[in-house]
Amino acid sequence: MKRRVWLIAMVVLVLLVSTAMLVGCGSNGEVASDNTANEPAGERPAWADELVKGDGKTVLVAADTAYPPFESATADGKSFEGFDVDILNAIGEKLNLKFQHMSYDWDSIIPGMAAGTDFDMICSALTIRPDRAETVLFGEPYFMDSFGMAVPVGSTLTSWKDLTDDHVVAVQTSSAAESWAQKNLPANIKYVMNKDTINLFQAMQAGEADALFQDYSQAASFAADPMREAKVVERVDDTDQYFGMAFQKSPKGEAMRADLNKALLEIAADGTYARIYQKWFGVAPDFLPGDKPLSEILAE
Repeated sequence: MKRRVWLIAMVVLVLLVSTAMLVGCGSNGEVASDNTANEPAGERPAWADELVKGDGKTVLVAADTAYPPFESATADGKSFEGFDVDILNAIGEKLNLKFQHMSYDWDSIIPGMAAGTDFDMICSALTIRPDRAETVLFGEPYFMDSFGMAVPVGSTLTSWKDLTDDHVVAVQTSSAAESWAQKNLPANIKYVMNKDTINLFQAMQAGEADALFQDYSQAASFAADPMREAKVVERVDDTDQYFGMAFQKSPKGEAMRADLNKALLEIAADGTYARIYQKWFGVAPDFLPGDKPLSEILAE
């Protein structure tokens, strides 16, 4: 009798262990991760097989990740958040893909895209410009902005036209704002340059610069923090610019661009884009993807 009870107990134990193993393992026997429910499901684009990460589902996105409200580190420092991040997540739902932002040196971001070995695309408030289009493929514009002029809170400057050769201006290295400043500000004006906008605001706060030029949306976001001791005094006229995602000039890049363009127009049409814009900028968008074609911007 004791032997029979012992055998029954062993059978029950084996069944329990087997059941637990089935629950905790995938079909290939590997332990399933906690975020299995969040994995993209369904048919993915053919180009997913060529993604740099090599898992067939994760698109690596290079960005200046210290650039709120477009992309910045979360409070715990474990991931990124922002307008660009949310837009790509919405596109990912359409394409059954995941988009993973990664920090990349701004000066090298376009050459890095041309190489195509470190990441799959750029989405980082990148201004569409003809010279850049010689190196990368731009997607349709997904955001319209203009340049903003920020100054210390106690400054009497109110416009870029107030600047003289005696002033010092802070601009991001290799940015569209730098190009505009070089063409429009006094020829002998001095510059403080840095690839990190946080450092530029800190330089102005320390008295090293009299004014700072950056994308208006980004400058306004920084200046809204009282700790910056800065204010935006001007949205510069006739400086409209458009941001676009960028891809490698290759068959893979062309296929990616086509699919992301389509998904971008879909989230603009179904209201998703407007909801994300409202979340990060507090107002309704005055521009939607599809309002102005890429060809027209490159022809200007």
